[in-house]
Amino acid sequence: MSIELASHGEKPGCDRVGQTRFECKKVSNLWHTLPLNLMNLDFLLEAARQRVRDFQKGEELPAILTTSHDRDAMGDQEFPSSVEHILNAGKGDKYEVGQFLSFICRLVADPHSPKHESILAGEAYLRNSEIDLTNPDNHDAAFRLQEWTTEVIQPTESFAIEPPFADENSHVAPPEEIARLVLCKEAGLQLLTQLQRLGLPFGGDSAALIACVASFTYLKDPWTNDDSHRLSQSLLSSYLSTIRAEPKKFDSLIRELLHSHIKPLFIKSKNSLLTAQARKAIAPIPGPNAPSDFEAANKPWKFQCPHVVTIFQWTLAQLDASLVEAHWPLIIPPLLIMLDDISTAYKIRGCSLLLLLLEVCPADLLERRGLGEVFHNTLMPYLLYLPSLTPEEESVPLLHATYDALLALTMARYITLEKSISKNKTLDAIFRYGVLKGYAHAGDNVRIGRLLVSKSMDLVNAMGIHCVKHLKDLLAIISETLAAPFATAYPPLLDAALQTSRAILINGWPRMVYHRGEILEGLVICWCRIQDEDGEPTNTLGSTKTNVEEVLRAVVQILKNDTVAKEELQMLQESDVRFKTFMEI
Repeated sequence: MSIELASHGEKPGCDRVGQTRFECKKVSNLWHTLPLNLMNLDFLLEAARQRVRDFQKGEELPAILTTSHDRDAMGDQEFPSSVEHILNAGKGDKYEVGQFLSFICRLVADPHSPKHESILAGEAYLRNSEIDLTNPDNHDAAFRLQEWTTEVIQPTESFAIEPPFADENSHVAPPEEIARLVLCKEAGLQLLTQLQRLGLPFGGDSAALIACVASFTYLKDPWTNDDSHRLSQSLLSSYLSTIRAEPKKFDSLIRELLHSHIKPLFIKSKNSLLTAQARKAIAPIPGPNAPSDFEAANKPWKFQCPHVVTIFQWTLAQLDASLVEAHWPLIIPPLLIMLDDISTAYKIRGCSLLLLLLEVCPADLLERRGLGEVFHNTLMPYLLYLPSLTPEEESVPLLHATYDALLALTMARYITLEKSISKNKTLDAIFRYGVLKGYAHAGDNVRIGRLLVSKSMDLVNAMGIHCVKHLKDLLAIISETLAAPFATAYPPLLDAALQTSRAILINGWPRMVYHRGEILEGLVICWCRIQDEDGEPTNTLGSTKTNVEEVLRAVVQILKNDTVAKEELQMLQESDVRFKTFMEI
């Protein structure tokens, strides 16, 4: 297999970096199909030769190349043979290893150096080497290479969203540059993996290293692909197995991540609902909640360093109850700032982070700090982010995240029997303000309708028998959904309505006799429509039909104990012989 790695046929007017193997139209397949040992010579040497040429243009050569041995070997050659020997070494001795690692670091000493090439060079060399990095003699150069790599692959503002009122000189990179940067970062994680494989101990600036690798733990980030996500998870698992062995060291790491890597980027985004100790403010002064000329400067976490949100998410996932309470003032402000951000994407992300926090938050901590109500009041308005004021593609995920967060928050705030009245009042408010108002405003949108009906099931299960107070309104929605003329055109909505019907039967069965008319109307009409479409070749409602029949059987079992209801069921059965196949009275 013969592949040119140093050149791909340069186009006139293109710079050298643009002609590397990271050229966007080629890199996606090239990176994953090339055996890495093919990169160890041509590509690596070409990058090194270019840097040496730059140094020979009146500049002083790097110190690593100016030993007596190197000067003697260089002579009049354009490229020093000693460095070429280092680059070709597959199993170098201590001197060669130190020379190579230091050379890679010097290779990118100035801002105009080809960092992508250098990362590939280092990764390719280390992958084909059996260097002993457990030897302290190699630690200095290896740690410098590790530190440089973490700096280079850290996601930058190129991946951030466009700030409001941005000028023409946008920092956001075009798609082809994004593709190149993503694979560069993957190569950097590969390099860190090779350093670990060769025995480099966990050390150096551990918080910076952890923060860098944790930036690639969220697959939906634009700078993360499947491979970089897998590599980051593997690296973090190894690092944590070392650091968790010392609880004090782990606690120190968490504090440094929160205090030094996360807090500085959120400190300008003040939230008036909080005190400095992350407690509820007694008399908050509302702040602006609209884009302004100063938003980009006040929100570096959003417009310059978007990866900090992923670092924060990973950090939250590592916490336990004791760490949450110890670092409470460092955790709550960033979380509330994201929830209160004008962007729906960050509201959604904030909801997911709140769920992470609630999983480990001590039971009474939210109420002791007065923040249960703060989070509740922050989330409630998002239940009405509905089409057409909010685009459907933003509204659906935001509503989904908000309902989940509100339900989890309610269950976390009111866990004792004494607080059951407050819990039921809160669930009632969510149902009335969210489901009923939402359905009245946007129920004709099938995706919104499906979501609202599905979340009604979660609320019914949380309310238990107390859901009977809402049966009149809820069964009207369910019956209307099942009996709609074109309901079979969107089976997921029917399935959601049937699942909610099951939850109603389980939790509110004592009142089913009273509401039998509405529940039977929707189920019977839905079954008849599905039955009429059975002969059509495009029919895909087989599982939905089975679900309808199961719910009808459950309704029959509940109603047949009432004399009047039983007579009505017998009349229904006699009206259509098809019902006898599954309705046994």
